[in-house]
Formats: sequence, C-alpha cells, structure tokens
Amino acid sequence: MSAINMKNPALAYLWQQIVDMCKPYEKIMLKVKDEDGYHRLRTLSGRPFSAVAVQKKHVGLYMMALYEDSTLAGPLEGARIGKSCMGFRDENNPLLCEIPAYLERCLEYHVSRGEMNSPSD
Repeated sequence: MSAINMKNPALAYLWQQIVDMCKPYEKIMLKVKDEDGYHRLRTLSGRPFSAVAVQKKHVGLYMMALYEDSTLAGPLEGARIGKSCMGFRDENNPLLCEIPAYLERCLEYHVSRGEMNSPSD
C-alpha cells in the first residue's frame, strides 16, 4: 500500500485495519472504489453501504444505514462525528473491536429494507 496520495499518511495503518473489517462484505456487495486512503462499497441495489476514508485528522467510517437509523451506532456512539460517520484517530482505540458487530447491524438494516438484491431481481 502506498500512502503517498492520502490526506494523512500517518493514518494508513488505521485505515487498513478498518478496511480489512469491511473486506468480507465485498463478496456480497459492489466494490465501487478501492484505492489508498479510500474504500467504498454499495449494496447490490446500488445504495451506499460503507466508505472508509483517510481525512486530515481521522479515519472516517461512513455508513448510510447510520444516517437513516442513528440507533445502529450502539457502543460506537462515542466515536460518532457526524450523521453518518464514525471517526477514529488511533489504531489502539478499544472501540475498533465494535466495528464488526456494527457492520453486521448495518447489513441487517439493508437486508430488512430489501436493498441486497440487484435491481433486476
């Protein structure tokens, strides 16, 4: 991974940690973008699922489901920095271990809304 084009290369390792948690969803999602410092997935119906982006002072984990249902944050509420974003600055943040369960809650949200089917289904 080349961190040269990232807004803050010092956050490259943290970004990769979070992207690695999102990687299993690539099997059931559309990978829209995967470049150093930015990773984005969409549901099969084309709705945004996740984006992981290096910003100047944090790595943001953006989830459309959180924007639509704030209760999905659960234990990660303390990391919330916007309507759809969780922000992380340190790869030793204990809240990072909550991300896999958070991703599952968000997936369940999209499944319950029928957004995991392609438009032709």
